[in-house]
Amino acid sequence: MEQLLKREAKAKRVYHAFLIFYCLFNGALLCVYAARREAYYFSVSLGTFAIPLAMALVWRLPFFRHVWQIDCLILGFAFIAYPLGSCLDLYLLLPGFDKVAHALSGAFVSLLALILYFALKPEHKIERRDAALAIVFMCFASMSVAGLWEIGEYLISGAMGRDLQRVAETGVADSMQDMIVCALGTIATIPVAYRLCAGKAGVLSTAVRDAVAINFSFPRAVETK
Repeated sequence: MEQLLKREAKAKRVYHAFLIFYCLFNGALLCVYAARREAYYFSVSLGTFAIPLAMALVWRLPFFRHVWQIDCLILGFAFIAYPLGSCLDLYLLLPGFDKVAHALSGAFVSLLALILYFALKPEHKIERRDAALAIVFMCFASMSVAGLWEIGEYLISGAMGRDLQRVAETGVADSMQDMIVCALGTIATIPVAYRLCAGKAGVLSTAVRDAVAINFSFPRAVETK
């Protein structure tokens, strides 16, 4: 437990440092788009501040306990997908950026799915025999989210009048490629699940193991914040 608390203390420092950078970066974007009177990008940039706020509110729910290592992963992925991808429009301006983001989303959601798997498992124990079923659960969950993401892009495209799925240019190819690279990101996370169930150390497998331990194995009196 002592090592876990040390990892959490380090992750907390990293998160707060990155949060400062995140807010300054998005604040600068907000000022630029306000000066240019670009309403769409201004509103999108304003929405970036909802992410750390939502994270803080979620951790206040009585059935969750704060895990700073997971916070770092969430904010890191959110920064790539939202401020860089949407606010700076790198999805359209930088070839391949969209595919990298979707591959990372497959890996990111897979890690969260692993936590969910052990949250649902009776007694919440991480055991070697869990590997096969945990991986199947992880893959199904990740690809389900990928499908929901594409549905969301389709609905937003109709509401905002922006061709987010590049249908006019590629037909269904862009959406299919997004789901394929998401599947590749999910597959790349399979070794993390094996290491987790085998009890082996690793940055990602340890973060998942710590999240399960903090929420389900430690007494409620243990303070990780």
